[in-house]
Amino acid sequence: MKKKDCVFCNFKDKEVLLYEDSLCYAVISKNPINKHHVLVIPKEHYQDFVELPDELASHIFLVAKKLSKAVRKACNPDAITHVFDDVTSKSGYNLVAHYKFHIIPRFKKDMHLIDWSPMRTNESSEARSKYAKDIKKKL
Repeated sequence: MKKKDCVFCNFKDKEVLLYEDSLCYAVISKNPINKHHVLVIPKEHYQDFVELPDELASHIFLVAKKLSKAVRKACNPDAITHVFDDVTSKSGYNLVAHYKFHIIPRFKKDMHLIDWSPMRTNESSEARSKYAKDIKKKL
């Protein structure tokens, strides 16, 4: 289902369209982290990654893989960060409440750091085992 007030459900800016098929499309980001920042977006409205049908989730990852190769050739980045957004718009992290997969070229001097600092160092085996059990119960 498409939402009439969602910019990604009603995308019209063909100038920045890189790829399109019956399930998804890809564009250059309007709010890029770096040059050549690409978004892969399902045509149907999904807010959360876990809502995506398995076939669509797989398809988006395959499209992202293909586009990542092209981005690598186009701008020769030092690395590429792959990340996706979902319902986080409710907490202010995301501008549009529509799932999207980001392909972000990274350069040594770009200073767009992702802080991977652990909340704790050397988490105990007991705590990690508890977290694993919590998640396994929900599988």
